[in-house]
Amino acid sequence: MALLAEHLLKPLPADKQIETGPFLEAVSHLPPFFDCLGSPVFTPIKADISGNITMRTRRLSRVEGIA
Repeated sequence: MALLAEHLLKPLPADKQIETGPFLEAVSHLPPFFDCLGSPVFTPIKADISGNITMRTRRLSRVEGIA
């Protein structure tokens, strides 16, 4: 969670744009948080968030590979 807070507490730049790579790195630490809650109710939420992070990370890798 410390890594997540480190990225969340940085002020937005003047153009209000968030870089995708650092954002994905920060939120990649979020899914394990649902394990700490100790309930299987959160399993679909964790899977959805993890899937979205994976999909966007792959897409970013492809785009960066083209650039």
